[in-house]
Formats: sequence, C-alpha cells, structure tokens
Amino acid sequence: MNHVQSSNNYNPAIFLWLLTITAMVLLIIVIGGLTRLTDSGLSMTDWRPILGIIPPIGLEKWIIVFEMYKQTPEYKIVNKNMTLDEFKFIFWWEWFHRIFARAIGVVFIIPLIYFSLRKQIRSPLYIRLGVVFIFGLFQAFVGWWMVKSGLTENPYVSPYRLTFHLLNALIIFSILLWIAMDYRYSSNINFLSKPFTTEFYIFLSVILIFITIATGGFMAGTNSGQSFNTFPLMNGQIIPDDYLIDELGIYNIFENTVAINFNHRWISIFVFFYIIFICFKFIKFDNKLVSNKLVYLIIFFLTLQVVLGIITLLSNVYLPVASLHQTNSILLLSTLLISYHQIKIRKVKNV
Repeated sequence: MNHVQSSNNYNPAIFLWLLTITAMVLLIIVIGGLTRLTDSGLSMTDWRPILGIIPPIGLEKWIIVFEMYKQTPEYKIVNKNMTLDEFKFIFWWEWFHRIFARAIGVVFIIPLIYFSLRKQIRSPLYIRLGVVFIFGLFQAFVGWWMVKSGLTENPYVSPYRLTFHLLNALIIFSILLWIAMDYRYSSNINFLSKPFTTEFYIFLSVILIFITIATGGFMAGTNSGQSFNTFPLMNGQIIPDDYLIDELGIYNIFENTVAINFNHRWISIFVFFYIIFICFKFIKFDNKLVSNKLVYLIIFFLTLQVVLGIITLLSNVYLPVASLHQTNSILLLSTLLISYHQIKIRKVKNV
C-alpha cells in the first residue's frame, strides 16, 4: 500500500542521518570490491568483532599475524614468496574493510538511540530500520562465512559466497536508499509494481541490474575477467568453445569461466538496450512522472558502465578501471531506484 503522510513528521537531521548511512554502505561496497581486486580478503585469518579493531602493533605482533597467514592455502599455493611488507599491504586493506563496516554499525546505532530518546522516530520507520539492522548483522556473518571458504583447502573464497555477500550488501543499500526517499517525502511507497504499468518497466530495470551485478560477482569470484581479453569476440568466436562442459551441467553458469565471461558480457549488452529503450520511451512521450534529467542521468551511467566493462576486459582487469566499473554499477542502480521512486510518488500524489 502506498501512503503520503503529513510533512510535519519530517526531520532534516534524520534525513541526513539516513543519507549518511546509505552513502557509507555504498562506500563499503566499493571498498569490498577493492579488497577483492587486491586479493586482500584472506589476510586476516580470524574474526574478532570487538578486539579485531586493534591492528598489530610492533614487529613481534606483525610476525605473529604473518605466521597465521602462512598457514593458509593462499600463502602456500599463491603467495609463498610474499614478504612481510607485502603482507602488510593486503592486511591493511582487509582491516580497513572490516573497520569501516563496524563504523557503519556505530553511525547506525548511536543516532538511532538519540532520536529514539527524543521520540522523533515513528513506529513504521522503526520497523524498517529493524529490518536493515537484521540484514546488517546477517551481512557480518556472511562476510566471515565467505572468508572461511578460502582458509581451508582452496586458496580462493567461494564465488557463491562472495556473490551472496555482494548481493546482500546491495539489498541493504537499496532498502536504505528507499527508506531515505520515503522519509524525505513523508511517504510509505510499496517497492513492488503491478505488471505492465508505467513504473513496472523501471522495476524490471532494477531487477535486471541486480542480475547483471550477480553475474559480475561470479566474474570476480572466479577471475573470469582475466580470460578472453577481447570484445566482442572470444577467441575469434561469438560463442566460444567450451561454453558448455558436460560434467558441469547447470553449474556451467556458475563455475565454467568461459560461460561466466560470456554470460556477463551479453547479459550486460541486453540490459543496456532494454534500459535505453525504456529511457527513450519516457523521453519521446514526455512522461511527467519522471524528470528528464534523471532519464539522461540513467543513460549516462548506463553507457559509462558498458564502456568501463569493455575497458576492464581489454585491460585484463586493470584495477582502477575495474573499481570504477563496480562503483558505477551502484550509481546506475541508485539512479534507477530514485527514478522508480519518483514515478511512484508522483502517481500517488496525482491520485
């Protein structure tokens, strides 16, 4: 059910707080992507939610932590010639990743207590923030569950767990952004849409972006982006050899690097043309439910995403470009969510 409430309930401080948490979640996704791209995620071999905020101090502590890392498959198989200074580089990336995640928790909880004591938060917002809190706790456990998959026999984390960790972060981000927009307009807008309505096509765009990012998660988790560094052909073919390995069956989609690379690039192209079509549909018919500026912004981020994706492939996953590619995907998702919310809120207000 969609509702527009009285603007008397609006508090600019709460809106700023919601935006701050949303922005921090966006940043943690970017930081997590960089942690993956720098192969830093397995440098911390234990999970201490409280004491883990204290990094090694002094050479003796660093040697102890380094010795713990030396017991991992990643060190034994991939990084057996790593020096202590090289280890410190990947350790600091993962440490910062974890500390920033804890900082989000602090920024979430302390203002929540403050606004609660002042009775400035109404019960619907409590319920929604409670859902975010549960997702956040779950995300912490999923993060460690992911890391554990690379500490036993395999020197790499499970691509299934990595992608799940990424998608859960995106869900948290999307919920927070939606809550912030609802709060800004003192509304309670239902996220789902009836099929074949104006907003339904934007809703489909959001779902398709999630699917595309999920295929990107498997690209990152299996290092599939470092194969077939050509576009649009793969080994001179549209559909490369070994796209289907009989032994894998349905798991070709998730475990065959040839299929993963092919699927991600062509799903991305399909989504590009679908969203371009929807955007031009809005522009041509001068739809008053969504700002043309937002439509052009979607086209900009969408086009940039495809360009960055192609450059990432051609450059053999050059780190700065790959990180921009990941970051831009969230900006594209954000713009689609904002446009989707704008359509729905304007429909409600026109009723």
